[in-house]
Amino acid sequence: MKSLDMLLLKLFLGGLPLVAVLALVHEHIGFIHGYAGFIFALWMTLSIFISLRLIFSGQFRERVISRITFIRERDEREALLTGKATKTAFLTSLAVLLLLFCLSCFQVSLYRVPPENAIDGKTGFVSLGVDFDLLEKEKHGRTDDTIAKEDIFTYQGLPVTSSAVILLLLVWQVACYNYTMRRLLK
Repeated sequence: MKSLDMLLLKLFLGGLPLVAVLALVHEHIGFIHGYAGFIFALWMTLSIFISLRLIFSGQFRERVISRITFIRERDEREALLTGKATKTAFLTSLAVLLLLFCLSCFQVSLYRVPPENAIDGKTGFVSLGVDFDLLEKEKHGRTDDTIAKEDIFTYQGLPVTSSAVILLLLVWQVACYNYTMRRLLK
């Protein structure tokens, strides 16, 4: 199984640039459109398999992730430092996740209403809210019975996609671990 895992991992990593190029050009070159879909399907299936193997196989995870993060435990001291760096990476990632969670839930809006819609003579308003949903919901436009208002500033959650957040967290984990290890090894 070890050699099959490594072969599939090499196919996954080798296919990554091909998938990226095909994603960029497949719409512009008609004859590869069907082939690109087949290659995407194979690569996606392979990526799910590799991800599941990383989750459930300790040996495979150790072999692959230690290469990605440059983990080397040649002696007891380095094993101890690896533990400290891992703890630091975990805790800082947890702090980043907490920040991202808060930023994704908070809503802030500063706006003005026309003088005829003023409340107690005030035309400037601040609206604060929390939007916490476990499932994506369809965003509906405003109804016609809302008061006309001039938006000054509106923040309704993170302006990035979930894919961007996950990529950010992956990069953060590896960078934080490597930075901490370099600092501890000095």
